[in-house]
Amino acid sequence: MEILGLHWVIWAILTVYFAGMLAVGWRAKRSANSREGYLLGGRRFGTSMMVMHAFGAGTNPTDTSGCISKSMSAGAAGIWVSWMWMFGTPFYWIIAPIMRRMRCLTMTDYFEERFGHPAAVLYTIVAGVGMMIFFGGVLLATTKTVMGMMGKSGVPDAEWWFFGILLVTTFVFVLYGYWGGIVAAIRTDMIQGIMIILLSCLAIWPALQLAHVGSLGGMRDSLAAASDKVNDAIAEARGLHEREDFDGMRTALEAAKGYQPAGTIRNVLNLWDSDRDKAIAMLDGAKKTDYLSLFNPAEFSLAAVIVLCLSAPLTALALPHLMSVTSAGKTEWEGRMGFAGGNILKRICTIGWSVLALCWLAHLIGAGRATSPDAAFGDSIRTLLPPVLQGLMLACVMAASMSSGDAVQVTVAGLFTQSIYRKYVNPEAKEIQLVRATRITGLLVIAVSLAFAILMRNDLVRSIILYFNVLAAVGISTALGILWRRMNQTGVFCGTITAMAVLIYCRSASGIPKEVMFGSFIAAGVVFGVMGSLLSKPPDRQTVERFFVKIHTPIGKEAKLRLTLDEAVPANRRLLTVGGLFIVKPSLQTWVGFLVMLGICIGCLLAMLAIVQL
Repeated sequence: MEILGLHWVIWAILTVYFAGMLAVGWRAKRSANSREGYLLGGRRFGTSMMVMHAFGAGTNPTDTSGCISKSMSAGAAGIWVSWMWMFGTPFYWIIAPIMRRMRCLTMTDYFEERFGHPAAVLYTIVAGVGMMIFFGGVLLATTKTVMGMMGKSGVPDAEWWFFGILLVTTFVFVLYGYWGGIVAAIRTDMIQGIMIILLSCLAIWPALQLAHVGSLGGMRDSLAAASDKVNDAIAEARGLHEREDFDGMRTALEAAKGYQPAGTIRNVLNLWDSDRDKAIAMLDGAKKTDYLSLFNPAEFSLAAVIVLCLSAPLTALALPHLMSVTSAGKTEWEGRMGFAGGNILKRICTIGWSVLALCWLAHLIGAGRATSPDAAFGDSIRTLLPPVLQGLMLACVMAASMSSGDAVQVTVAGLFTQSIYRKYVNPEAKEIQLVRATRITGLLVIAVSLAFAILMRNDLVRSIILYFNVLAAVGISTALGILWRRMNQTGVFCGTITAMAVLIYCRSASGIPKEVMFGSFIAAGVVFGVMGSLLSKPPDRQTVERFFVKIHTPIGKEAKLRLTLDEAVPANRRLLTVGGLFIVKPSLQTWVGFLVMLGICIGCLLAMLAIVQL
């Protein structure tokens, strides 16, 4: 028996799951009566909790749905929707202890201490917008996945289903995050992290047994043949265009559309009757299709991937929930292992999502079926798994939304409370009033995120990359403030505003290569951040030195905080100080951890290359 397109067993599993999560959130409420308890959980979590918290907070439906969605047109290169973070991950090992040593509750505290209150407000605005775009994407991905599992994608009343599912799926985790703050987030991330790992494995075996797949070898053969058919059809259509044989062009494309469930050929045919000139221009601009290439020039070229990976640490340094995923552990070790290890676990799981995507793509090509890319993940689960496992998979998707939702809700609201509410609205606010303001603001954050989800409902992958870029624009100032003593408030404003302006221009203009789009705003932000700092009054020396003493003094060694910078970090510990830079020599633990994480990332890349090429 089905209810609203889902088997009754799926509803039963979801009911039990959410009842359990709400119980955990209600119990956690008792531990969240202070801002540190609400935002950092009292800094008391162990390694396993921190790993799963970072994994859960960093893993959400945009990863699975985005990866699979892009794979429907780009093939194996679709993995970079999630893997664009990968080679920034080893730097998380370095970032984690620095964030913990700042002794801040939120990233706003860092900007206020290092640059002053106006810079903190600027960070709150830019990062807040970025994270609301991010969570709008999470809501969008979740809704599209549920629509796919219910078989409601592409039906005549799909819009009504979209709005209904979008609203219903947010209610429980909004209530849950409002109750428990970061304590609830970390406790349930432990549960949800384990469930999300299952998401990487449950559907792969049945996907490999699909018709037109059969095995990894069968999948590769199907996709290689399909790539050739698509390229041949586009070349034939271009030749017919030169002879002005428009009927022949359409016939050639119609004959080949089964080899491209989503992409250029189907987009051209959809436009053919309404705007033939635009359709032909799209055909002329089409690049070679290679479903088995990790670096597809039409989607993610090697240059674009390199630029994205280089900007990943900057994006990470602007994450509003960065303090909770690095500082809520007992020691620096838990912070390092949580932030870096949890995200490395995600990179490994992404291989499973990509294999599932490629198998489903091969199946659709063999069946000659079209697909709605953003709903492809849900559609595949509906086909591949029995009702019980569908329920578990849907619980995983909802779990990922909850872990992302509570992290965004709590931390973005925390930014507002610190930089705006406490400063301008209620300077005399007591602790309980600040907690209440944080919770109420969290509800407003979710409301704005819902609006973004509605506005971006036709382009999931674009929304994912947009939030990645927006955070990188302000993350430039975070990095310069940690590495360069001369960086000041003027530099923050010059760098961030210029980076945002260049980003907006590049995304609105047409014909700009993706590698230029992804790299130009970073370069502009760095250059103008440095220029703005050098052309303005230097920051207060005592304030800067006190900050650098803090970030090089582990928690628990507070006596060192009274030392001068020369005493706390003597010359023999410094690696680079030219031009105002302040980079210390890495410890053995730092070097070994960084290299291990880098080795795992390279291993993931080699494993994926072996899957698609051998």
